Amino acid sequence: MNGRFAFTAQFWEPGAVVCRAVEDRPGPVVEQQFGEFATWTQAHAFATKLNAGLELDAIDVRQIVTSSLLATACVVQEALNSSRSWADSSVGLAARAAQLRFVLAELALALTLCRSASLLSGAHVQRMLLHARKVLFHSTNFLEFFDGDDRELDGIASRTQALGAALQQLSFLDSAA
Repeated sequence: MNGRFAFTAQFWEPGAVVCRAVEDRPGPVVEQQFGEFATWTQAHAFATKLNAGLELDAIDVRQIVTSSLLATACVVQEALNSSRSWADSSVGLAARAAQLRFVLAELALALTLCRSASLLSGAHVQRMLLHARKVLFHSTNFLEFFDGDDRELDGIASRTQALGAALQQLSFLDSAA
C-alpha cells in the first residue's frame, strides 16, 4: 500500500467504528478487526492511539482523512458525470424500480385510508386524509419526473386519478354533513 494512512472514527449506528484512510485514495474503509465501539468518543480515542503509534499528529491525520474523503467525492462525481447515463445503469434502473414500487404502495395505502375514513369519524380521520392528500401531491410530482415506460406511467396515473376522486368524494361527504 503506497501513501500515508491514518485511522479515524466514524459513526456506525448505533455506535461507531475505526476506519483507515489512505491519503488521496477513496475511503475511509472500516477496519473490522477493531470491532464496534459503543460511542464515537471511544472509537476516536482508539483511533488517536493508533495514529500516535504511527507518529502522526492531529494535523497530519486531518490532512490524510480529508484527502481520502475528497478522493471519494471525486469518484462519485466522476461516476455521475460519466458519458454513460446513470439512469440507464443497473443502479439507476434498480432505483427507478424501487421508486415506482414505493409510489404504488403509497397510493394503495392512501386509497385504503380513504375507504376506511368513510367508515370512521374523529381527529384520526383528518390525519388519514391529510396523509392521503400528501400522497396525491407526491404521486402527481412523481408523474412529472418519472422516466418509465407508458404502462408504468398509466398505472400510476390511473391510481392517482382514483385517489383524487376518492378524496373529492370524501370532501363532498364531509361538506354535506
